[in-house]
Amino acid sequence: ALGLAVASLSPWVPLALVGWAVFGAGLSGCIPQLFSAAGHADQDAAGLNVSRVAGLGYLGMLAGPAVIGPLTRLAPLNVTFFLPVALCAVAACTAAVLRAPARTAAGPGTEAA
Repeated sequence: ALGLAVASLSPWVPLALVGWAVFGAGLSGCIPQLFSAAGHADQDAAGLNVSRVAGLGYLGMLAGPAVIGPLTRLAPLNVTFFLPVALCAVAACTAAVLRAPARTAAGPGTEAA
């Protein structure tokens, strides 16, 4: 989110490019984590969960410009980029919801609680 905020607020092209690079680097670590969390959430429906996450990713990629475009009639383009910044912040704050429950392994001769 920080990279996208820098890119949208920057008055200089080189700084905006650095912002986009930081945003891309941040997403490059998040996307594999999302696929992994989806696959591990329910072992019986791992394929279905991963396909849902992939489908929502494609939907976001296609719908993003369709949502941002009309908003530019109300505000400048750099201001409308704060909608994805806000959504990234919400995703970061709610990421713990996707965490799989901790598994405890009981060894031989021990009782599971």
